[in-house]
Amino acid sequence: MDGNNYINRFRAFIDNAYKKFSGLNKGSRILLGIARVVFFIFLLAALILSIIFMYDPSFLDGQVRLIEWLVLYSFRFWVILFFGALILDILRDRF
Repeated sequence: MDGNNYINRFRAFIDNAYKKFSGLNKGSRILLGIARVVFFIFLLAALILSIIFMYDPSFLDGQVRLIEWLVLYSFRFWVILFFGALILDILRDRF
């Protein structure tokens, strides 16, 4: 029975998060959309570079850090825009 309680609490948490995200302002939703698109574009670029690197190791002259940086900085950009969208939504609701 304890498992059902955890599942119900998790579902309530997900429902609450969905309601809050669906109630965001238009500007915040646009920022979240931009963040998602840029994140996936950079992840695709890192994937393509890693595939090319697997087939031809001399392609990047051993600089695999470029792939790591693409993933890391795309995630950082997503996080910054995500929290920026939340802060923008909070500030627009207050003023």
